[in-house]
Amino acid sequence: MRHVFISNINYFDLSRIESLLNKNKIEFFIKSPYMSSVTAGWVTPGSSFNEKMLFVNELKVNEAKKILKKYIEDYK
Repeated sequence: MRHVFISNINYFDLSRIESLLNKNKIEFFIKSPYMSSVTAGWVTPGSSFNEKMLFVNELKVNEAKKILKKYIEDYK
């Protein structure tokens, strides 16, 4: 199964978004730019942001985007 990057997510929104995606049975994974930078031996770029990268199943990208759009609109 191929996954597609769709957004950077703030750490504080992450648990709510994970819950929404799980509830809607959208397969996803989260990647930490910080950990990627540390693994590569280059801490600075990933360590200055409090974000996670969200990847979703390529077959569910449009559905995931709709869910995220609604989440953003509901919590403005």
